[in-house]
Amino acid sequence: MNYFKNASYVVCFPRNGWKAVGHSSVQWRDVQSRVLYPMLAVLALSAFMSLAYDARATLVGCIMAAVIDFAKYFFAFFIASYVATGYFPAVVKSKQMANRVNVVILYCMAMMVALNIIDNLLPASFPYLKILYFYVFFMAWKADSYLEIADDGNKKILIAIAAMVLVLPLAIGYLLGLIMNSIS
Repeated sequence: MNYFKNASYVVCFPRNGWKAVGHSSVQWRDVQSRVLYPMLAVLALSAFMSLAYDARATLVGCIMAAVIDFAKYFFAFFIASYVATGYFPAVVKSKQMANRVNVVILYCMAMMVALNIIDNLLPASFPYLKILYFYVFFMAWKADSYLEIADDGNKKILIAIAAMVLVLPLAIGYLLGLIMNSIS
């Protein structure tokens, strides 16, 4: 099973991508170890790209940026997983549904990490790229069939997943930035 193919399929064609993921028995730990962690490693390495095109960039600053970039998504997944699986008992009724919720979080987070990698590789800020972060709401909304939520069912968990995947890394990154700047 190619997890990166599934991730790109979910990003490009969310409705059909979630159906394809639903047909295969995807375990969230496999997605985490085969998609998210390698992408986080590439994200951390991409933080050093500013050394190539910014004369003001320092090695210490790049190391701090790499640690912050890695840690914000790493911790955001576990917080989002805890909240989504713990506070939505109407959807998360079994271990299989908890697995599916975690898979949705991971694939949505993979899209966010990919956008962050692209942002790190660009020499200047590209504002239109920031708008694509909101695509996570569309991806999560289309996961209703994967999470077996009826059309007239309660879809609050989908909005909560998208909001957590969008906001938690920003908040954690901001807090880590404050801590790192106060230390140095």
